[in-house]
Amino acid sequence: MSNQNPLEKKLDRYYEDIINKIMEILQTQKDILGEEKEIKKDIAKLKEHLLEAKTNIHTIESKLAGKNFTAATSSPSRQPNAPMGTSTVSAANLSTIAAVNQPQHTAANQPASSKSLKDFLAQEFAIFDVKVLNAFIKSTKEVVKTNTKNDPTFLKPVIEAGIMLPIIIAGKMPLSRDKGKGAMAFCMALEAAQAITKAVFMMPEDGKVTDADIKDVTSEICNQICGKSKLTLKNEGYSFEIGLPEIHQGNPDELLAKLGHPKVALHFEYLKKPFFVFFWG
Repeated sequence: MSNQNPLEKKLDRYYEDIINKIMEILQTQKDILGEEKEIKKDIAKLKEHLLEAKTNIHTIESKLAGKNFTAATSSPSRQPNAPMGTSTVSAANLSTIAAVNQPQHTAANQPASSKSLKDFLAQEFAIFDVKVLNAFIKSTKEVVKTNTKNDPTFLKPVIEAGIMLPIIIAGKMPLSRDKGKGAMAFCMALEAAQAITKAVFMMPEDGKVTDADIKDVTSEICNQICGKSKLTLKNEGYSFEIGLPEIHQGNPDELLAKLGHPKVALHFEYLKKPFFVFFWG
């Protein structure tokens, strides 16, 4: 015979009900977490499919650009237009480097290369051919636009020896493929670094950015450009391995002395502020 009085029995039932409810809540949480994991997996798969679709589009555009490049090199007097909305490297604007739009801060004048870009890449820069440069141009524009909500402009490639470029930060990434090893770097002038960093962090116009902010943005954009370019080029039969970005900061003279002069520099502008993608091979 139980020694519990009616009140104790009632409390025991309450406790039992509470424990049962707690167990039900815990089971519900487990079910929700399981569903959340499945949803995340589905989202990841959808993102992967979207990325593959974009890559296929880029592949088609690259093939069209390659046809334009072939036509331009075989007939220098006539150059077909590139597909609308794309910026591609072509023989006509790369055979020589004009002084127009060059940064004003230059070292002792040295003669520009008289080679066409096609010959230059074939003889001195085999790891990065025209398709690779075009992939990096497209990826750079897309990554900067995605992060800042503003369209950057690709101006031209620079292959002039000894040119001094007004950069204050560089995210340098080692790259390698079957033809050899090289590197790229995402580099910004001070005004571009400040403007892009403010846009990424959605700061007001009068907001102040720190060196650490600029460093974080440089590293992230460098990673994204390389990852996107690698994926784009995969369908073209290229197999690039990418490393980890090294961030270098300093004045232009110190920075270029530390990095070494690039073989090719792709010149972009963000709201008329210069930034570059360098290549070494």
